[in-house]
Amino acid sequence: MLKKLRIKGFKSILDAEVEFGRVNLFIGGNGSGKSNILEAIGMLSAALSRDITETELQRKGVRLSVPTLFKSSFKNVTFGKTLTLNAEMNNSIKYDVSLAASEENSTLIFFSEQVECGGNRVMGRSNNGISVVGLDTGKKDIDRTRGIWDRFREVASVPEVLEMELNRVREFNIYAPQTAFLRGEELESNPTKPLGLHGGGLPQAVHAVFSRRNRTKENKIAFDLSANIINLSWFPGWASKIMVGPAALDSVSGRVKTGDATLYFVDKFMREKRSHLSAYDSSEGTLYLLFVSVLLLHPEAPKIFALDNVDNALNPAITRKMLETLIEATCGAEYKKHNLGPDQVFLTSHNPTSLDAFDLFDDDQRVFVVSRSPDNGSTMITRLKPNEGWTRADWVKAAGGKNLSELWIEDKIPGALGL
Repeated sequence: MLKKLRIKGFKSILDAEVEFGRVNLFIGGNGSGKSNILEAIGMLSAALSRDITETELQRKGVRLSVPTLFKSSFKNVTFGKTLTLNAEMNNSIKYDVSLAASEENSTLIFFSEQVECGGNRVMGRSNNGISVVGLDTGKKDIDRTRGIWDRFREVASVPEVLEMELNRVREFNIYAPQTAFLRGEELESNPTKPLGLHGGGLPQAVHAVFSRRNRTKENKIAFDLSANIINLSWFPGWASKIMVGPAALDSVSGRVKTGDATLYFVDKFMREKRSHLSAYDSSEGTLYLLFVSVLLLHPEAPKIFALDNVDNALNPAITRKMLETLIEATCGAEYKKHNLGPDQVFLTSHNPTSLDAFDLFDDDQRVFVVSRSPDNGSTMITRLKPNEGWTRADWVKAAGGKNLSELWIEDKIPGALGL
């Protein structure tokens, strides 16, 4: 997983370092820089995936912008030529990248890169050219928009653990489901597999997950674990069945745009002849929960991903339930044993009840408060955690018996409200 990331000169983040857990939640005021943190990881992933062109950044879920606006430009602050990302992963693996942005170039370009494993330099690029251990690269840097890991990973002799770690980060996407895409009314301009970043392709992904479950019924533990995740979709209490099929005129208006397949839900409270509802007529919250369930279970889904505005379309109780399930699927030993669930997740939220799903005494679960410096407006990232040596009883006493959501609402968590 991604253990630590230092971000310098990226959008509102002048210089910040974050040490991550398995599940990472960022809270704070509007415009504080929460999404910028996710996009910095997206930029890192794009650099490892192929290039840092608009197409690749959009595929990661990074908002499109002109190159110069990716680079910080605070008043009365002197900047170098580049924005820099320094990442540390498991197994003593490091990846550093500096990207240059200028008005003369239509895209960001690589200024420098370095890949290390166990303290040894494996790959690098600088003004002197490119170097890869065990390869004669000719030194010349012929493509300043394409990352060296993508160019040389298949021909260089690198440790298996290095390939595994970097390729996991390469898979990273930022998901931000939207109702029109979940319902199939809109098509994604840059679709990703197995799920679109905004929810496109949900019927096909649901079909793949359900088919896979049916083939693994003999593994009762794995079957039951996956059921815990899929049960999220039933939590709102009205649906009893989910199906995938072509759009039927008796269920979907001819004026509604649909793809080759659409989702149907059975409303258990309705008469049988009128109980089948298409995705277009169904609850957006149920669609969102189904999206999250599929993202957690699909074998082709990224093992490291982000959900921006994780409480989208959900009421407070369901927000907490969904996050509890996501945390269990990401951190639970049984899920890892059966290769279910993601390895690492990054989240943003504006819903106070999202905090109540987290156990701050579990180092795998981390909450960060994101705010803007009163001095220069740069993004500050502070981990919310108990004091050193505190017990749970100490925390409850200090909080006056209140849970985290109450502390957030009452402005007892500095910076969380952004006021």
